[in-house]
Amino acid sequence: MFKRIPPYLLLLVLVFSFSQSGWAVEAPNGFHGMTWGTPLSKLTGLTVADDSGQVKYYRRTGDPLNLGKAELKRISYGFYMGKFYSVLIEFEGKANFEKARAHLLATYGETARIGSGGTSYMWATADGASVNLKYSETPQQGYVFLFNRIVAK
Repeated sequence: MFKRIPPYLLLLVLVFSFSQSGWAVEAPNGFHGMTWGTPLSKLTGLTVADDSGQVKYYRRTGDPLNLGKAELKRISYGFYMGKFYSVLIEFEGKANFEKARAHLLATYGETARIGSGGTSYMWATADGASVNLKYSETPQQGYVFLFNRIVAK
C-alpha cells in the first residue's frame, strides 16, 4: 500500500524552501531520465500509485531498484498540476540507509543533519531542487525524497 508523505517532511520542505547560499549544491535535473517539470502527458510507462491528493504519484515498471549500493523497496514519481515534481524512494533496514547516505554524500557533499540521531539529512540547491534523506529505527524504514520547488510555484 502506498504511504503518504509524512507531515513533518512537508514542514521541512516549507522551512527549507529558500536555500541558503552555504547549502547550495549541484542540482539534480530530475531522476531516472525524467526532467523536473516534464508534463505527465509526455511520459510513458507510468502506472497510478496514488491520485487522491494534489500531488499524484505514479510508478514505472523496469526501474532499477537501487540508489548507489542501497537496495530499494519502491520508487514513486510525483506530479503536481500535471508536471514532474518529486520522487519518493523507499528502502528498508539500517544497512540500506547507510548505503543511501554514502551515495548521497558522495553525490552532493556534506550537509547539516536535521534533528537528532543522525538519521535525517537535507541538501538544497539554489535553483529549486532539494534532496531529503530520512531513516526511522522503528520500523527500520527510510526514504529519500527529491523535489523541485520551482515546479510547485
